[in-house]
Amino acid sequence: MNNKESNQLTRECLQLSLMHLMSEHPYEKITVSDIVRRAGVSRTAFYRNYTDKQDILHELGDKMIRRIADISSKPELHANPHQWFEDVFRTVREDKDILALFDQAGILQSELFSGKSISKLLYPTADTEINYIRIASEAAFFQILISWFRDGMKEDEKQMADICVDFFENNMNRLP
Repeated sequence: MNNKESNQLTRECLQLSLMHLMSEHPYEKITVSDIVRRAGVSRTAFYRNYTDKQDILHELGDKMIRRIADISSKPELHANPHQWFEDVFRTVREDKDILALFDQAGILQSELFSGKSISKLLYPTADTEINYIRIASEAAFFQILISWFRDGMKEDEKQMADICVDFFENNMNRLP
């Protein structure tokens, strides 16, 4: 195993360790010592990869945002917003265990979606009005995702896509 693969394995062990610990203890009570003990790695290995436990959460959140961004970057979905919404809701359902840990720790919205903009990443614009429409639409969509998740994801992805397409149709049609 080369150094890059070894570091990736260490990072994954640390992430899983934190996730398991969060299912057993409040996030604020978990220490770096707890994480490395559960992961079976040294403190040195931890600090070679992360500055603190918050970094692990940022990385986990960024992975989910990247998965949604990857869906957004598919050109065939630009012409089919309904399918895009379905794919995003499916992704959230697939990552529900990670989301539950973020929510249990009281950091679902503050850590996962705060300050992260998929539309800015994929569709940068100098047009102020379009930029604000995108920011508002994205914030509303994240709230819908969070509410759907917290309400037990009772509606299927198609139902949620129907709701979102109806709700966002006016704003989407204004964007280039």
